[in-house]
Amino acid sequence: MNRQSLARILGVVGLLLAATAPITYLLGGTGLVAAKLVVAAGALASAAFLAGGAGARRFFTGRGAHFGTFTTVSALLVAAILAVANWAAIARPVSWDLTRDRLFTLSDDTRRTLASLPGDVEALAFYRADEPAHEPTRELLRRYADLSPRFRYRMVDPYGSPELVKRFDITEGGPRIVFTLGGTEKKSRAAEPTEEALTNGLVELTRSGARKVYVLGGHGEPGVVPGPDRALSGAAEALRHDGFGVEPLSLLEKAEVPADASVVLVVGPRKKLLPPEVKALQAFLDRGGKVGLYLEPEVDAGVDAILSAFGIEADDDVVVDPSQASQLFGGSAVTPVGVPVPGHPITDRAQNQAVVLPTARSLVARTDGPVHPQPLLLTTREAWGETDLQRLDREGRAELSDGEKHGQLPLAMVAVRPVTAAAPAAPGADAKPAPAGPEARLLVVGDSEFMDDRYAQVLGNLDFFLNGVAWLGEQPDRIVIRPKGREGSRLVLSAGQSAAVRFATLDALPLLLVGLGLAVWQVRRSR
Repeated sequence: MNRQSLARILGVVGLLLAATAPITYLLGGTGLVAAKLVVAAGALASAAFLAGGAGARRFFTGRGAHFGTFTTVSALLVAAILAVANWAAIARPVSWDLTRDRLFTLSDDTRRTLASLPGDVEALAFYRADEPAHEPTRELLRRYADLSPRFRYRMVDPYGSPELVKRFDITEGGPRIVFTLGGTEKKSRAAEPTEEALTNGLVELTRSGARKVYVLGGHGEPGVVPGPDRALSGAAEALRHDGFGVEPLSLLEKAEVPADASVVLVVGPRKKLLPPEVKALQAFLDRGGKVGLYLEPEVDAGVDAILSAFGIEADDDVVVDPSQASQLFGGSAVTPVGVPVPGHPITDRAQNQAVVLPTARSLVARTDGPVHPQPLLLTTREAWGETDLQRLDREGRAELSDGEKHGQLPLAMVAVRPVTAAAPAAPGADAKPAPAGPEARLLVVGDSEFMDDRYAQVLGNLDFFLNGVAWLGEQPDRIVIRPKGREGSRLVLSAGQSAAVRFATLDALPLLLVGLGLAVWQVRRSR
């Protein structure tokens, strides 16, 4: 390579380094700007020395000068565009969630909870700046604050604020996010920095009083505490997060529904309810109570009188669904997939969330009475109600026979019955009975296992159960699609690593490519 070619290359490199120094400054590489300018000055001086006086004049007055001027103007234009873009991003920030699972989009439940905040809420997140959870927690809280002017947050260093740690009783292994409601002494905690936990904490904080949900026991029903068989601990905990108090209920000791009951759930009894228990439930409904019945195939729960009063019958069959959907999600033809029926608050927001029922019996709505039930879940068109239960149990197979119902069969129904007058208080009641509601509500599902700890997280099972209880308990703001636990892949970089990646990708690499291209062009031009 002759002196003139080398001089040309050094001149182009020097000009490029000098022209791109503003870009380096905008990217935060303040310390590198001086180095680039020094190297640029050295390259230009070397080029001038190698080219001599005549060569230098040709470089700055010939076609190379025009090209260098164009390159310089282009670099300055890029720098100006970056500056304007940076200003716009700060002044008017806009973001788009392009992830497949919408990892950075808050759910409908969260949006409605934030929109209904009764006052100013402050979240205190006790995380050190060097903890891995600090930035994800701050970003999640920022998205909450963007949706409501009544929500604000603070990231608190637990070592720098010992008085707040003591005041809110923060421990290393316990909840480290605390919510406070302005003007009150109320506070709640989020168990972990996830959307589900944060929203549950807000619901707990803003509920004025927990409505009581009693779960009937004494007939082989699953318990509301963790257990080896058909436990409802997960569903019960989800109800508590939604602002309900959950208590077990025995009508065997005292055949009377407690006066503070908002909802009574009868979940999968394996034995028949006794007549006094049925009468207690009927009396509760007569004064405007709300009852959820979750039945099982081949089990007579003894609640036919309650069903009849609301125009519903439970057929003595097992729903068989040979469709691909049933085989895919349930793995068995006797595991039907319930398709939500629009037109009711429980299902209007969950039309795309099917419900898997491990085994179910079909329901029938009578249309000749004063109460008109409404179906919530229907099977696919290929399903039928198998009545030869002995063959099904003995041989494990089923086939559609003459006289058996087939097509889209109801798996869940609701019915509303007006209440004309409140029933008198039962003598000896521990508390004053709640006033009669304007209507009695009944929710009936032909299966009880869909919301136990084995199946609650399948498709829309838990949402359907919680929305049903919210409708029974007259809590329309809790009839939503709740946020799911979602995990996104994250690469956590330090400030230095982020700056190095930004400089390498946006400054050094483009500069290297342009420099190599110009060097090749200059060498070929000089030949």
